[in-house]
Amino acid sequence: MKIFLKTKNEIADGTLLFTFESPDEKISYVPGQYVSLKLELRYPDEKGPKRYFSIVNPPENKSNAGNGKIEIATRISDTGFKQTLAGMQPGDAAEIVKIDGEFILPEDAEKEIVMVAGGVGATPFKCMLEALVLKEEKRKITLLYSNKNKANTAFYDEFSQMEASGYLDKIFFVMTRDDTWPGPKGRMNADFIAEKIPGFQSKHFMVAGPPNFVAGISQALEELKIEDVRLEKFFGY
Repeated sequence: MKIFLKTKNEIADGTLLFTFESPDEKISYVPGQYVSLKLELRYPDEKGPKRYFSIVNPPENKSNAGNGKIEIATRISDTGFKQTLAGMQPGDAAEIVKIDGEFILPEDAEKEIVMVAGGVGATPFKCMLEALVLKEEKRKITLLYSNKNKANTAFYDEFSQMEASGYLDKIFFVMTRDDTWPGPKGRMNADFIAEKIPGFQSKHFMVAGPPNFVAGISQALEELKIEDVRLEKFFGY
């Protein structure tokens, strides 16, 4: 499916949000799924012209039947693909190769959820949560969100508003390299999770972020003997 860039905006230091539109077709997906995006590369890239991105925006209706818009967010690096993406202008074309993925909300709406995100790993959670807002469906959800500092934190205001309006029970913004941050600092570990999440063993944990982050959180959850866990690793930063 051909899609065309509508806008691109910096949403955190080094992180851009790209909004694409399909003029003729609806784009159908379930919140939390990813898109395989193919570009006409302007710079060589040994990994080729395709990358996978979690979808940022929710479907614009309750049935997930789709809409003509799709958003992705990514940190910009020096790879040929990322440099081509960063250099795109409104009207430039890309191609959706496929949409897939099982990193989605559990069907049981009574299940209490802990979302754990590192960096741009927050993108599928934003999609899931905004879909709940559109449906006016409130669930028991806590978000643990790790970044270097506030300037690196994508969707800080959006998540804060979700907490204020009751679509998130609680957010813990955790900064790993900001000694002036008034909230939690350092890396999340088993002790942090046990302290911040009462009754953690009965919750459904969803973890998304760079491989090293996901591996660290996975180890912490194993230490706590938490078995109800779903993981999503983000490659290619």
